[in-house]
Amino acid sequence: MSKFENVKQKKPQDFLRDVGISLEIFLSLVEKIDDFIKEQKEKNPMTNRGLKPNISIEDKLLLTIYYLRHYMTFEKLGEQFCISESYANKIFHKITNILIKVLKLKSRNELLNRDLGDVLIDATEQPIERPKKK
Repeated sequence: MSKFENVKQKKPQDFLRDVGISLEIFLSLVEKIDDFIKEQKEKNPMTNRGLKPNISIEDKLLLTIYYLRHYMTFEKLGEQFCISESYANKIFHKITNILIKVLKLKSRNELLNRDLGDVLIDATEQPIERPKKK
């Protein structure tokens, strides 16, 4: 069972609290990402070769949102999604770039800073307490 299937079974308010967006918005993002990927594969059929990914689009988006919301290390994300650290990093960067194109943003910083009309991802910076010198 995929990580998304486990998270999807939560109550709507628990899903919103854990992921940062509602299930309906999450599923609409998955649909937009899926359409974008299919469109890219039609434009360039050479990208359709090779091994098929063992992780679903829902899990890829969930991994990306978990990173933006909880700021986990890629090692921990890899453990949660049963993939390697480097593959988690690769998925995050790929899905982030797709989100920028799908949501028509100018840069990656807008994904974090801009108040989005359709999507709201709570990925604010949190201060880290550091020891004071002397």
